[in-house]
Amino acid sequence: MGANRSGGGTVISSGDDIVDVQFETVGPATRTVRKPRRAADPAPDRGLGLFRTVDRRAKTARQPMPLPVFALIATLSACASFYVAGGHALFAATAVVTTQPTAPSGMVLEDTAIRIDTSGRRAVFVVRATIANAREVTGTVPAVAITFERGDGAGSVTHTITRGERLAPGERMAFTTRIPAGDYAGTEPRIALVTRH
Repeated sequence: MGANRSGGGTVISSGDDIVDVQFETVGPATRTVRKPRRAADPAPDRGLGLFRTVDRRAKTARQPMPLPVFALIATLSACASFYVAGGHALFAATAVVTTQPTAPSGMVLEDTAIRIDTSGRRAVFVVRATIANAREVTGTVPAVAITFERGDGAGSVTHTITRGERLAPGERMAFTTRIPAGDYAGTEPRIALVTRH
């Protein structure tokens, strides 16, 4: 490439040459004048005054809530939250549950059979029974209660099986359920229909 330097610049001697870089000479930089910065306001120096308990508050400042009022509001809020979250069930009237072979709805429990199945890892009671509608009108099948006396003499345990099917007059329905034997494996359960008064 035939480039000549003349006067601090670059001159290209031929138009056929390719120019990769061109240089330009720059004179000394001119001085720029900077404006002075505005000084920031200094932070207030309160020192240990931050920790003083005597505070000169304005008369219009809001006073804190008295403790008894706060405690009352907190207690009422907690009680309302408990009631809404499920506590209302504690105050609902509980229905008296009685068990009998024939329910007032005309449903009759028949052909009950109970056996213990030990083929799995744990023993289970297999309960089979038939429910029949003995009335002249269609009725709803009530829940079935299966009651076991505990082997240690500590009372009884009742398993309730919710039904709800509709049976026409004279119609029958068979069902089977499995209940873990638990600690009442040596007792014979009582089976009855549940009626609510």
